[in-house]
Amino acid sequence: MQTTQTNLLRAVRDSHNRQAWGDFYRLYAPMLRHFAHRLGLNETDVDDVTQEVLIIAQRSLQEHRYDPGRGRFRGWLYGIARRQTLAALRARRRRTRIQLAPLDGLLDPIQQLADPRVDTALTSIWQQEWRFAMLDEALRHVRAEVGEKSFQAFCRYAIERRPVGEVADELGLSPSSVYVYKSRVLEAIRRWVRQFETR
Repeated sequence: MQTTQTNLLRAVRDSHNRQAWGDFYRLYAPMLRHFAHRLGLNETDVDDVTQEVLIIAQRSLQEHRYDPGRGRFRGWLYGIARRQTLAALRARRRRTRIQLAPLDGLLDPIQQLADPRVDTALTSIWQQEWRFAMLDEALRHVRAEVGEKSFQAFCRYAIERRPVGEVADELGLSPSSVYVYKSRVLEAIRRWVRQFETR
C-alpha cells in the first residue's frame, strides 16, 4: 500500500495500476458497505452502492475532479456515498411502493437522509466507519513491524479484551510484557494512521 493517502489517490488515477486500485478497494469498500448498511440498505443495494461510489471516485480522481484544497478526501467521498445511498433508497421505494421503516423517529429514511439537520448524525456514522477502516488497515500494516508475539498480545488483550494474566500465560509472557506490547502496537498504529492521513 502507498505510504500516504495522497500517494494512493495519485496512484489510482492511473487506470493500469492494479496494485493501487486493489489498495483503494480494500481500504474504502468495507467502510462504504458498512455505512450504506447502517443507513438501511439491503445487501443487494449495499453491493450496488459500494461499487457505484468506488467507480465514481476512481473516475473523478482520474479526471482530477477531486480538489484536495477544498477539503479532505474522506469528506468528499462522504458526499458521494450519501447521495448514492439516498438514490438507492428512492429507487427501492419506486420498485417496492411500500412504506419504509422509520429511522430514529423521523418519517422515513429518505426524508431523514435528505434533511440537512440529520447531517451531524450521518457524519458521525461516517467518521466511525472511517476510524474502523483505518484501524483495520493499520493493523494489517503494523503486524510485520511489531512482530507476531507483540501483535498477538495486543489483539488478545486490547481487542478481544481478555485478562492480562490469561494472555500472558497463553503466550509465555509476563503481564508487564503484555502491557509493553500493547503500548508498542498502539504507537505503531498511531504512527501509521498519521503517516497515511498526511496530505
